[in-house]
Amino acid sequence: MKTSKSKLPAMSDERIAELKNFKAKNFTDCPIQTPEQLQEFKPKYPAGKRSSIEQRRDVPDARLYKPIKQTVQIRLDADVLEWLKQAGSGYQTRANAILRQAMLQAN
Repeated sequence: MKTSKSKLPAMSDERIAELKNFKAKNFTDCPIQTPEQLQEFKPKYPAGKRSSIEQRRDVPDARLYKPIKQTVQIRLDADVLEWLKQAGSGYQTRANAILRQAMLQAN
């Protein structure tokens, strides 16, 4: 195994070969976006709405921040839970997105 001078864990010879081969791959099916196409992208959060994490100074780039998930137990009305579940798996993610949107609109 080769080790790096930094404190990163050592990489196996297989992993190093895999990374070298990656450079030789053909990425023509992943074209570079034009400035016009980039302007069509919509922001994840509405303009002017900054989450509390984006206001923190100790986060180097708040756009890269992934919120920490916490396990909680909440009581929901049966019809609300049924509505969330009727679209299939991922109802907790949908509930989180709905709550996040309400939180951002309240600020």
